[in-house]
Amino acid sequence: MFRSMLATVAALSLSTPAMASAPQSWKIDPAHSNFYFTIDHIFSKVRGSFADYSGEVVFDPTDLAASKLHFVVQSASIDTGIDQRDEHLKSPDFFEAAKYPTMEFTSSSITLKDGVYEAKGEALVKGKKYPLTIPFTYFEPKTHPMMEGTQVIGLNAQLPMDRLAYGIGDEKMLVVVGQNADVLITLELLDK
Repeated sequence: MFRSMLATVAALSLSTPAMASAPQSWKIDPAHSNFYFTIDHIFSKVRGSFADYSGEVVFDPTDLAASKLHFVVQSASIDTGIDQRDEHLKSPDFFEAAKYPTMEFTSSSITLKDGVYEAKGEALVKGKKYPLTIPFTYFEPKTHPMMEGTQVIGLNAQLPMDRLAYGIGDEKMLVVVGQNADVLITLELLDK
């Protein structure tokens, strides 16, 4: 009798498909996240960020096939600390923010290579789509020290971006503004 029960349980476990849980959705903590950039201006480095952005992060390092990243940055929220410069950057000379109010990234796959995660996908900049790979470091969940019962993870990405390849400005501006921007995406993400 006991053997018969064991055989039945074993048969049921083999015939029932495993219930896979979906990867965790994480909410961006805007007070501790941002999209930064640094670019050359003649001899100096100009730093800036985008103050208005949103995103969807679904991430589980044990289920990368179901993980995904999606970011939307408001072009007009560019902030370098100088109003006149910011207005120039929003103009048709650069981001053309009135016509193209957002820039987006949507991942199509996430892989792990040599300890670094890579989100491959598509960037939408000034109405055109470009392939883009964002390498990032993942920081595992921990209990948030200031929010009881809340888990927090981190994603940090640093990559060079050729502004001319994305139609941001033209070669005439190279005498003043560098071609390559260093982009830093730094995110703290909460489970609720």
